[in-house]
Amino acid sequence: LPALLIAAPLLWPRRRATQPPEAPAVDAFDRRIVTMLAFGPFATVLALSAATDRQVIAMWGYPLWLFLGLWIVLAAKSLDRVRLARIAILWAVVFTLTAVGFAAGYTVLPRLDGRYRAALFPGHELGRLVQEGFRAQTGRPLAYVIGQQWEGSNVAHYAPDRPRLLLEGKPARSPWIDLADLKAKGAAVVWPAGVNPTPDDALLRVIPNVVMQPPLTLPMHRTGTPLTFRWAIVPPTPPVQN
Repeated sequence: LPALLIAAPLLWPRRRATQPPEAPAVDAFDRRIVTMLAFGPFATVLALSAATDRQVIAMWGYPLWLFLGLWIVLAAKSLDRVRLARIAILWAVVFTLTAVGFAAGYTVLPRLDGRYRAALFPGHELGRLVQEGFRAQTGRPLAYVIGQQWEGSNVAHYAPDRPRLLLEGKPARSPWIDLADLKAKGAAVVWPAGVNPTPDDALLRVIPNVVMQPPLTLPMHRTGTPLTFRWAIVPPTPPVQN
């Protein structure tokens, strides 16, 4: 919609009848190609969503409209100096409002609507506390973490030991993980409270000796909204004595 607003001066106000029409720059075939490129991806995604009953994700929509600007220019034809000046002014207004809205979305609105925002997730604190708890219990660095994509990846990224992630506790999801090395060095298991009272059954089939730990409650950045995480430790396997 902001892009359409910026492009509005190309079509409105309409050209006066005394102005001669401009010659088309492209033929009908090229126009059809550009039209297909401009609207085909969006139509395809809608059709696939309807056929598969899968929800579309708004933030993935931007690449669907990469050719819309070209189609608008071809449809408008007229690009005189006055229209271009109006476009520049509208672009500046939309750009400014977008920047202000983005800043407000992460500074003001989180305190008002209470909505979850991934950018405010306390991943750094979660990774640090899980690593500190693991080191306190085992006396070893945290080499592996097991969890869902969001919680597990945050621990893997932010924990200073940089543990490797066994996604969802399923070796098929992370075939590069050496289970023998994981069992020897131990691991931390992290998941959001309320999802499962215990680690996933798939994990327990692979690694049964999981030691539950006290929950961790951390505040979201800026809002202070508490998030609670359950976690457990897979104790390292003692070395075999000869």
